[in-house]
Order: sequence, then structure tokens, then C-alpha cells
Amino acid sequence: MKNTLPVKAVISDLGRVFIDFDHSISCGKIAKLAGCDIEEVYDFIYRNKMDIKFDRGEISPYAFFNKIKARFKLRISYGEFKNIFSQIFTLIKPVYNIYRKLKKRYKLVFLSNTNVIHYEICLKTMPLKDIFEGGILSYKEGIMKPHPRLYMKAVSLAGCKPEECVYIDDIFEFVDAARALGLKGIRFKSGKQLERELKILGVK
Repeated sequence: MKNTLPVKAVISDLGRVFIDFDHSISCGKIAKLAGCDIEEVYDFIYRNKMDIKFDRGEISPYAFFNKIKARFKLRISYGEFKNIFSQIFTLIKPVYNIYRKLKKRYKLVFLSNTNVIHYEICLKTMPLKDIFEGGILSYKEGIMKPHPRLYMKAVSLAGCKPEECVYIDDIFEFVDAARALGLKGIRFKSGKQLERELKILGVK
């Protein structure tokens, strides 16, 4: 059945859609403190998937910090680590401007695979509250995209039917999972491309 219902809500990923990030910044700072190569830090956190456990809420922020502190023999406090680990974000202004306009006519919620440290810094430093009415977070739910339950929680939060929601993400697998549940989907590449595809869906 073709998805013909008009869009009433926009569900958006955060990372690399609304907010950009660069893990090399935090990994580089840790490597400098540890006197080691940045690849060692990146491998330990990301290639070994410790970040996935953190994003899924399987380990606490203190446990995450202590594992990194012990591995690289760091002499820093938890507060210092939080600053290093979270100062990696920049706002994607073209998308912010698009969403600010959409907010006048549509309900906007976010759906993000992220951890508590990153979310809390973004809540303080990025205009999440200005744009979104709320959101669904992997670390709070204990599951990550593309799990269907996360999408349906976001749809419920939007107060619409799946067919009345458009989901925006930079990862095709996650967009495809949303479409499989009946949502309209856009894979984000740029602000101009996003505007074009929203227009095709009747979103102005």
C-alpha cells in the first residue's frame, strides 16, 4: 500500500544530521595525555565497540571513564574526562534553519543512538529544546537503531501514525528500517538535498 497520508511530524537523527561531530578531537586529546598514538585510543573505544555498549546503556559513564583511565593510565578527574570526551560537536546550521521553519507547522522529535555524556553536553550547548519537542535516546531505552521499537516509540512521541511521519538519518540502513515500519524516509546528505526531498513529500 502506497504511503499517501500527509506528513504531520518529522523524526530526525541528531548526529551528522542536526549536529556534526569528530571523534578524532577527543581521541587526540586523550592520546596526547597518554603519550600514545591516536589510533590506539580510537581502536580501544570505537573499533572494539566499547562505545556501542555505552550508547546502549550497558555500562555507566563512570565505568566507561574508568576503563579508559586505566587503559591509558590517565591522571584526570571524571569532570575533566567529560569535557575532553564531549567537546566534539558543531551545529549543522542549514538543517537548524530548515527545522526552525518546519517547527511552525510540524511536530519535531529526535531519535538518536548516543550516550549520556554526549547527550547532556548537546542539551546544554546545542538548540535541541528550541527545535524538538522531545526525543528517544538509545542509552535510555537499552536498544539501538535499527531496532523497530525505537522508531515506534518516536512515532508515539510524535502523536501520529507511522505513515504521517518522515524519518531523516544519514545512515541508509536506519532510513530503510523506518520505511519498513511505514514511515516516509530521507537519507540526509546536505541541507539543499534535504529541502528538495522534503518538498517532494509535501513538507514545506
